[in-house]
Amino acid sequence: MSEDLPHIGTVVDDLYSLAPADFVSHRSAYVARFKKAGDKTGATRIGALRRPTVVAWLVNGLARRDESALAELFELGEQLERAQQRGDGPRLRELSTARSTSIRALTERAISLGRDLGVMVGDNAAREIANTLNAAMADPEIRDRVRAGRTVTAETYSGFGPALLSLVPDPPDDGDVAEEPAPETEDSHEDDRQKADDAERNRLLAELESAESDLDAALIEAIEAQSDTERATSELRSAAAEVERIQSELTAAKARSNAAQEADDASADRARSAAEAHKKARDRVAEAQSALDALT
Repeated sequence: MSEDLPHIGTVVDDLYSLAPADFVSHRSAYVARFKKAGDKTGATRIGALRRPTVVAWLVNGLARRDESALAELFELGEQLERAQQRGDGPRLRELSTARSTSIRALTERAISLGRDLGVMVGDNAAREIANTLNAAMADPEIRDRVRAGRTVTAETYSGFGPALLSLVPDPPDDGDVAEEPAPETEDSHEDDRQKADDAERNRLLAELESAESDLDAALIEAIEAQSDTERATSELRSAAAEVERIQSELTAAKARSNAAQEADDASADRARSAAEAHKKARDRVAEAQSALDALT
């Protein structure tokens, strides 16, 4: 095998930096070069690489030309995840707005990149770029591969479990080499398949975008409602404790009132007894006085 053959990773990076129209011819050239050098394994790996769509190519170009902006977007995604875990509704709303702004700005940069390279990007393609960035933001595996600039097709993220991302596969191990594919002579079949895939994807993109927006809004509302519920529960517990305290004081006050009533009743009984004893004593005094007067 020749010493001047490039590393497979270098070949992959080179191919996915090319415009889709140039991909197949350069891939074929690499395959022929590796075959000529006697590296059948390398030729098979390169031949298995898929040609990117225009949207994927623009995302790959964005990853290569604006790495820092993508890094900021992915950091924003991590902040969103932390805010969701904390149930921080206001912070979620703030970060969701920032996410929309960032994705919109990056999409515009990708469109501008395409324009500079002579590729006009329509509304559907712009939406696909935004959805691909959103998918990369939501899923760590997607994020790592998009950052590597090896996206093959536009991607979406449902928000339910890990997103499914069709990306450039890592080269297989030497012991797992697939059968060498038949050489390509034209792009027509691949173009037809790609057009069919794009048409089906575009049919769903508008509805998906709206559903994702509604999902974000519903999530924020649910978190804020949960926060309100927790606050109301805390207030209810505090009020219940206050009622319990007042009830305890009322019970003690009733006990004191009952004791005072009993003491008052006993005092009244003693007063009546004393009055009766006083009357009897007075009567006795009168009788004694009367008897004494009779003797004198």
